[in-house]
Amino acid sequence: MQDSNAAKLLARVMDWQDQEPVLKHVAELQLLAFFKYDYYQRFSPGRRFIESLALWLKQLEPSDRPAALELVKEKLVFFSDAEISHLVEIAYPDLIVQERLRLVAEENGIPTYKVGELSRHPRFKELRLKSLYLGLSDGARTNELRRASNHQINNEQIWQAYELGEQKSESMLKDLKEKLGEAGFQSQAPHFNLVWLLDDFSGSGNTYIRYDSEKKSYGGKLQKIYEQLHQRRLIDPSHYEVFLVLYVATRQAIDHIEYWSERFTSERGFKPLQLRVLCKLERSLALTNDPTPALANLLANTLYFDPKANDKHMKVGGSDGRLGFANCALPVVLSHNTPNNSVYLLWGPEQLSYPGLFPRVVRHRDF
Repeated sequence: MQDSNAAKLLARVMDWQDQEPVLKHVAELQLLAFFKYDYYQRFSPGRRFIESLALWLKQLEPSDRPAALELVKEKLVFFSDAEISHLVEIAYPDLIVQERLRLVAEENGIPTYKVGELSRHPRFKELRLKSLYLGLSDGARTNELRRASNHQINNEQIWQAYELGEQKSESMLKDLKEKLGEAGFQSQAPHFNLVWLLDDFSGSGNTYIRYDSEKKSYGGKLQKIYEQLHQRRLIDPSHYEVFLVLYVATRQAIDHIEYWSERFTSERGFKPLQLRVLCKLERSLALTNDPTPALANLLANTLYFDPKANDKHMKVGGSDGRLGFANCALPVVLSHNTPNNSVYLLWGPEQLSYPGLFPRVVRHRDF
């Protein structure tokens, strides 16, 4: 949309009579749109940020529009595609390699500062080959991680999904045996020592591990993965470590995953999960943390929420979705999709009433 048309549209919706607010707000918003917001991948064809902002504001009561605009300008946290890619690129050298160095140091009594000695140790190479990488969602970007490893991860070590069939598991173990033999490590029944679980974002942690107090059972991806690793004999039960690598996660998710994974693994006799987060979002980011009166009123207004969004999947988080899954109340948007842990004003799907500024494409279609 042309700059002049965008300015006129916003001025009409916000009822700006003077040129000063038009010039100030529109210039700032267009700068944000140019660098980030225009690249939200779920906008309807032909639509960009400024037009979406004007239409989003128009559906609100005039008295609520200034607070909504302030939310966008002062509170919104937008992770661009380039920013997530950067986190993926540093995950291998800055996190995965460092963990291998630490393990070699612990196993052989070598000081951690002797990086050259550690990296030349045969065990360092062996652990590289005995590492398994599994993506937990589309956002894991396993292909980008493999490229960022500079050929240190081969195709049979990495898989874009965490559910492995028997045939795929056998293929991975067969390839592992061949790679170990080529490197001079002999093993009749090789297993992976390090398991790396990869994902882009967690707002509450419920997707990975949760406990049903009525059924007294655990659910989530971690429970399935641990059971699969043992059933498929992918790991040596006496010597393995499982790392969950999240590119972005909230403090709420970190605390939840650490607490419930510790209980789950200890009860089942599994090795403890090790959580690693590259970008941490603290609790102070939540919009419910000391909001202005205007923002508090905006978030409390039940008019801007479609009850159809309160489906069985949302209820798992113990909330109605207005403040996001598990009441996270986040102002977070990812370039490929808005998390449902953010407030409904941001993620509401286009097919529901009061669609969000960055409409989310949901996985479940109950509505």
